[in-house]
Amino acid sequence: MLNKKNISIKSPTVQDDIKIMADAEKTSWVLTNLLSNAIRYSYENSEINLRIDIKENQVIFSVKDHGQGIQQQYLDRIFDKYYKIPGNKKDGTGLGLSICKEFIEAQGGKLWVESSYGEGSTFYFQLPLCT
Repeated sequence: MLNKKNISIKSPTVQDDIKIMADAEKTSWVLTNLLSNAIRYSYENSEINLRIDIKENQVIFSVKDHGQGIQQQYLDRIFDKYYKIPGNKKDGTGLGLSICKEFIEAQGGKLWVESSYGEGSTFYFQLPLCT
């Protein structure tokens, strides 16, 4: 779908020595799900931005799309099991984001979203650095 929609993913160069307290398989699944959603909801010929930042002993991953975004009244529900935004015609079960949240929180992390309707969404998750 990435090539079909002509979407590019921009990601930073990351230093190799970052170590986080995480289950590699579950964390990879979360990142893959967030990227898949970003591709699904992005417009053709757009860009997705992946960032990794370190702040206060936490690694913060973010996936930003430039799609339609999420209306304010739905933001507090999108992590609920089986929830789908009314009128959304995209395929899905409404489970992906709730599973992402469970995986991240089970590792002592946090998952959240910022979105402006008409401008796109940014999904974030943070996990602790190894000390």
